[in-house]
Amino acid sequence: MVRREILLLVLCVLSQAAACFQLITPSKWGAHLANCSAPLKTLLPEYVIIIHTAGTSCETQVECSRETRGVQDYHLKIKRWCDIAYNFLIGEDGNVYEGRGWRSEGSHTYGYNDLSLGIAFIGSFTERSPNPAAWKALKCLLDFSVKIGYLDPYYLITAHSDISSTISPGEPVRAEIAKWPNYKHH
Repeated sequence: MVRREILLLVLCVLSQAAACFQLITPSKWGAHLANCSAPLKTLLPEYVIIIHTAGTSCETQVECSRETRGVQDYHLKIKRWCDIAYNFLIGEDGNVYEGRGWRSEGSHTYGYNDLSLGIAFIGSFTERSPNPAAWKALKCLLDFSVKIGYLDPYYLITAHSDISSTISPGEPVRAEIAKWPNYKHH
């Protein structure tokens, strides 16, 4: 009986997530096969690092898939990393594009890759903030990640620029997340 209750709970959480955000898996956005195998150091990441890709923003799944492939190509071919650096990317179409996912170590923030999720807004946000659909997708992804046990419920969120010498994710994004109760400036 306990197994059935757990299954029903999982199905309920999954259906709530599906109503809140759409996860576009690597096979759906056209990813190359990845070479990564390093798991996160801790089972539940303690940090969420917010980044931007510094490229072109996108407003449709076709555009966002193309931009995500471009980011992966850059990370594989130019940076020589084993895959796209981010755990997830978010487009202004309101979709979440899975990069390395919940369980794999990213390459987004030196010193934090093995204990955080790196989430990148697709585009450059130095002059403006992402649209409301992108913010909603971020909040839904974070809530869902906690509910399914893939993110510490007491996680801290920070801007990439708070940790590294970079302009990412842009001042408009940093200013918004600085209002959140779990924001941590390093």
